[in-house]
Amino acid sequence: MDLNRLRGFYTVVKQGGFTAAARRLRLSQPSISLQVKNLEQEVGMQLLQRYPRGVEPTREGQVLYELAQKLFETEEEIDAVFSGHAQYEGTRLTVSTNQSVATHMLPPLLEKYRTLFPKVEISIHNMRTAEIIDSVANAQTDVGIILIDPQREELEARPVAPCEMILITPSNHPLGHRRKVSLADITEYPFLSYTGGTETRRFIDRPFEQRKLKTPVAMALGSTDLIINYVSLGYGISIIHNLNIDATRQDLHTRSLKAYYPRQYIYLVTRRGEEPTPAVKGFVELF
Repeated sequence: MDLNRLRGFYTVVKQGGFTAAARRLRLSQPSISLQVKNLEQEVGMQLLQRYPRGVEPTREGQVLYELAQKLFETEEEIDAVFSGHAQYEGTRLTVSTNQSVATHMLPPLLEKYRTLFPKVEISIHNMRTAEIIDSVANAQTDVGIILIDPQREELEARPVAPCEMILITPSNHPLGHRRKVSLADITEYPFLSYTGGTETRRFIDRPFEQRKLKTPVAMALGSTDLIINYVSLGYGISIIHNLNIDATRQDLHTRSLKAYYPRQYIYLVTRRGEEPTPAVKGFVELF
């Protein structure tokens, strides 16, 4: 199997699309598309489902992706160890993100990072999105991880993982047992949302406003963890990012709302035009 083709396919799946993969590998998008097409011909099966807003691996593609992930992650570990990455004693890495990402996404990455950079001091800061953006721009944070593209000239934002908005309800709630749920259905029940004026609140409200629907906000809360807790206690229903919740929880039901909310990505944010330290570069390359 051609490893360049496999790397192209692996990066497309990991980055969520051809454009992001091309940017990651510093190749043209047609080159990446050709690599994947040739790989599909080589293995004799379709590996990707292509959609207007991105791609998803087929069942066979997912199997190949997981095998390729083991291969390329091992390659990265070997490169890191033998290039001396483990020698940066006294170096610091500062990462700012929200509580959900810090809780659900970062731990396995940090475990791997500590193996590669055992002498680097890591600081994790829990902030709101606007604070994270300003902190990176002002050089108070090396890397920010957020759920929106900041679209600021001085910052570079790279999508690293897809996510989507979901409805969460108590396990015994009527909407939890419906196969399909509309925004109009949601307005019939007490709704728990984020504090007004936040970017997440505006994003959640937008599809309702476009349909001239009013979200019946029964309670505005300052964190996702509070929202999840209050939903589980039966105070209402809510809309959150899927990465915020453990899918195995028995006290809550979830429903996809991708028909109403565009596919989103988790973004890795750094300062544009600034040469990263080896410690920062090593962290960024884990994604």
